[in-house]
Amino acid sequence: MKYKSTVIASFILLLLGAAYFAAPAAGTVTVRAESHAERGIFNGRSDEGSGGETAMERAGYLKIPLPESVAETDVSIQNDPFENRIFIRIPGADEDFYRTNFFSGDMTGIEDVRYGYADGVSTVELITGDVRVPVCEYASGSFFVKVLPPRDLYERIVVVDSGHGVNDPGSVVYGIEERSITTAVAGRLCTLLQDGKTMVCLSAPDETVKSERERSEMINSLEPDLLISIHTGADPDTRVTNGVEIASSSDMSDKAEELASLLSSACEQKNLGASVKSFPGLTEYLTVPYLRIKLGLITNRYEAEKMNSEAYQEKASRTIAAFVNGTGIFSAGSAISAGGDF
Repeated sequence: MKYKSTVIASFILLLLGAAYFAAPAAGTVTVRAESHAERGIFNGRSDEGSGGETAMERAGYLKIPLPESVAETDVSIQNDPFENRIFIRIPGADEDFYRTNFFSGDMTGIEDVRYGYADGVSTVELITGDVRVPVCEYASGSFFVKVLPPRDLYERIVVVDSGHGVNDPGSVVYGIEERSITTAVAGRLCTLLQDGKTMVCLSAPDETVKSERERSEMINSLEPDLLISIHTGADPDTRVTNGVEIASSSDMSDKAEELASLLSSACEQKNLGASVKSFPGLTEYLTVPYLRIKLGLITNRYEAEKMNSEAYQEKASRTIAAFVNGTGIFSAGSAISAGGDF
């Protein structure tokens, strides 16, 4: 069975991956992260024409043997395009399994292979020099993976940015965190934007780890066709101001006005308009097209409670996704409408 891994990049996952391979003296990690050269778990390229060679080995995949008890569905893949790292998690492979069951095959696009073990799960980390997407196969008791440039697989790349996330709650008013709203909408939006033609990456920032400039540089390196950044607004001078508003790069100005009108209508919000401008922080350093969407003002109590509801978050995410993926910026068809009216 062949499948292509879904790619949603997240800085949360980056943090988990870093912790997983840190291998402290005390804790659950029992095997430190080592490169294939140190560990001797890589056996070189498969011999051409060998009798046991599979179609995947001929096609240039890296072969990862699996224990007999491990099925294809047990293996999980996590891709972090912002850090050029791919994690393959294999439950049931004990810490000694890859001492005698070697990796083999093609390393094209892979700079190093690292291995770690914790809590009954072996993790294989592929380090790529550039942004790559994993394509995977399962056959003859082994897992095969090769890494390709995103443009070889997708027509477009979209990064969805949660304006606040992980350690930064953003504005907190009436007991409601901006983070809870923006991360919920960003997550729904990522799911809705995936139509088989679009690589969707989620940026959930942790500003204690990455500065805004560093995050911008990472996003720029992906060369996405669009960045969508989700926010709420705050007006400390008045608690009655309300409405949706969109800031954009100059090449997205017309689309920003269209989307502001759509969101205003669909979400029954006042339309505060669209403008071409960058804000201090992420958009200040971006060199890619972007839409910075302000869903409403969290300082307005009615609007804050409304934005914090699942119904509003679903309606807002569907409106944005349908516009981007179906009728607006991209002309390719979308299955979003199958999920219901918005």
